Amino acid sequence: MDLKINREMLPVTEILLDEVQEQSVELDYVLPDYDPDIFRIIGCEIQPTIVNSTTGTDRITYELRADIRVLYCGSESTLLQCVAQQMTFTRNVELPRPAEDLQVQIRPRTTYANCRAVSPRRLEVRGAVSVSIRAAGDRKQEVIEDVFGMHIQLRKVPVEYAAQKRRATKHILLNEDVELGQSKPPIRSIVRSSVRLNHEEQSILAGKLVAKGEATVQFLYTWQQEDGSNGLEQMQFTVPYSQIVDMEQIDDTYRGNVDTQVVRCDLKPCTGKNGSMDSLQCELELCLRCTAIKTASIQLVTDAFSTLYPCEQETVSLQIDMAPVPVHAVMPCSASLQPTDTVPECIYDLHCHVRNINMQLLSDTNRIRISGMLCCNLLAGDADGMPMMLEKEEAFEVYTDSETPVDNAVLQAEVLPTDCTYHLASDGKITIQASLLLRGYLRPSARHTCLSGLTVDGENKLVRDGDYALKLYYGVEHENVWDIAKRCRTSVGAIMEENDLTDEQLTAAGMLFIPIVQ
Repeated sequence: MDLKINREMLPVTEILLDEVQEQSVELDYVLPDYDPDIFRIIGCEIQPTIVNSTTGTDRITYELRADIRVLYCGSESTLLQCVAQQMTFTRNVELPRPAEDLQVQIRPRTTYANCRAVSPRRLEVRGAVSVSIRAAGDRKQEVIEDVFGMHIQLRKVPVEYAAQKRRATKHILLNEDVELGQSKPPIRSIVRSSVRLNHEEQSILAGKLVAKGEATVQFLYTWQQEDGSNGLEQMQFTVPYSQIVDMEQIDDTYRGNVDTQVVRCDLKPCTGKNGSMDSLQCELELCLRCTAIKTASIQLVTDAFSTLYPCEQETVSLQIDMAPVPVHAVMPCSASLQPTDTVPECIYDLHCHVRNINMQLLSDTNRIRISGMLCCNLLAGDADGMPMMLEKEEAFEVYTDSETPVDNAVLQAEVLPTDCTYHLASDGKITIQASLLLRGYLRPSARHTCLSGLTVDGENKLVRDGDYALKLYYGVEHENVWDIAKRCRTSVGAIMEENDLTDEQLTAAGMLFIPIVQ
């Protein structure tokens, strides 16, 4: 019987690009005539956002926006002033080679932000943003799925892999009109805003992907009454969203996932029913990056031999990706600080972020280790009502269990501080409690060495060391039956049947009967 080989083309994911680009942010700003002179700078921050990105055959182009906010106080008032500016940058990154089904992940973060007053009317901001860019693509690899004839024995391993992938990107605009309520003073100016995504869900219905979730908008604003009194007020509200995303040829056999990112959040104070600035118009833009994956199973041939003929094999080592698994974990974190100069009388606002994040997959305990720095910025007031910014960085190390095996997996996730609270003691000591949200996907994979080619010399039979139908063999503990069968040029099934074995690995040392098959 002639040799017949069934082959299959497997998609194999390769990392094409994994680098970090640095972008400097420099702003020279002259205050308009209606703003007071600078007496003291309270704080400065740069919030980077990827507005959009396009991928060509040889490069990735993305647009980076840096939102700059500088807080300061004038010489004759404790009222906080805010300078808000935007800067946009367009950057390119070259791809080393083309690839199919390119997957691109771009994450920006602030490296540093400094500000100084050059004069009472002029500000100078210097900072930097680092942009992490990771691109992966698929290639097709031919492997052997089955072999018939020429007395071939095969060793196979079942593998589940991502056979079909569909991708789509959708930008959505959410508009919400918010009333402050009678207990809140009217808005003079917005000082800071942030958006947190909650309760994200996705499902596939009638050949379309449905994405649902909530966006919690938190903002801090200044107020000033006619009698000259002023202060800061904090408020938050929730904007729900539900979107249908058209994706090509998907059905219930696909598994969908959505990576949602905030592009921008524009807050505009407006006049309410009472004639004062007690209402707010919110326009929120989100980017939904959707992926639908259909898995398939295959029996990969990892080894082969003929019981009668000599043969040669070609092997290839493959890292085979399976369907990504959503990761969502919340871990506690804390920090504390003791002001040395001025003891704060009150805390107006607490804002936390993280930096120097390192995520490690621990295969021995099947856990995820996350370490980094928790950076806390507290906008406080002293006994005279003068605002001041308190800053503290605290190292942290937290762990979370994984329901999915992390061995040979890749974690693509981000860490965000949520539910940040503080306690101000009478001696001025501030204790901060935060929850670290791990949000993203764990992409399991397995490395297999499998056959890509097999040739059998049918003209020359193997010469045995004797003419016998049964031989004795002393097997050692944990020895694999396949290795014994290959060494003795017989079949695994014959050895297991002759010796009443139920496991293909020997549980104890002992003598075995080896039947010789043709």
